[in-house]
Amino acid sequence: ITPNIVTFSILIDCYAKAKRFEEVNELLHQMKQANIRPGLITLNMLINCCGKAKKFDEVNGLRNEMARLNITPDIVTFSTLIDCYGKAGMLNQVEEIREQMKQLNITPNLKSLNLMK
Repeated sequence: ITPNIVTFSILIDCYAKAKRFEEVNELLHQMKQANIRPGLITLNMLINCCGKAKKFDEVNGLRNEMARLNITPDIVTFSTLIDCYGKAGMLNQVEEIREQMKQLNITPNLKSLNLMK
């Protein structure tokens, strides 16, 4: 059976939740070798797991990867970033995310508004 984006995403999510980031990186490498591009959902999962693990260099790398792949963040991406940065006391980053949301005309939902309190 040849893995596809769904297969890779499920495996990445499992390894990321288990904080087994070496395996996550290996799966991302395998995806690239198979010419399978990570999508928004996969990147959002990774941002969430890395943020919860306080791996903010990886979070920033994922944000850069998203931009490089020309993937526009959605409300889930922004809410996840606000939650991770906010819990870490990284208020400058929270404000940066709010500004980016304004630039993209993304209206905060109830969850993201509550996270900004």
